[in-house]
Amino acid sequence: MRVWNDYIEIWNSGELPVGYTSETLYGNHSSQPRNKNIANAFFKAGFIDAWGRGYKKIREGFEGAGLPMPMVENFCGGVRVTLQRKNVLESALKTSQKTSQKIIELIRNNAEITTQEMAEYIGINRRNITRNIKKLQDQKIIIRVGGDKGGHWEVVSPQ
Repeated sequence: MRVWNDYIEIWNSGELPVGYTSETLYGNHSSQPRNKNIANAFFKAGFIDAWGRGYKKIREGFEGAGLPMPMVENFCGGVRVTLQRKNVLESALKTSQKTSQKIIELIRNNAEITTQEMAEYIGINRRNITRNIKKLQDQKIIIRVGGDKGGHWEVVSPQ
């Protein structure tokens, strides 16, 4: 695996079936497990829910997230999958900015709000709230006055 700022490449030995391309895989096609014994073991263990649905699920997931489809190709005796990262990074940044704005709004409405209450209101886990609060504090946008118990938040820089 190789990771760059704008894309990730994953390579594994063993080529695609003859005539298969990214377009073939993301469309209707026959399922051709390379090793039927291993595929059957994964199926019986519950890691595979149905034959031939993997690429359909990948396509639906990427389309649902508004991301470009991974490119799958034969390369140097193996299969290379390239995933674009730019949209993911931009999306994560936008999500983080929206979360930060919601945190600021919650603090303005209730200076004594807890991180757990913020997490429940916004609908994300507490760890993400804590990460966003740290960024806001580092940027001198909010401060904590007092301790976790009995303290309160203050918005010190307009946003």
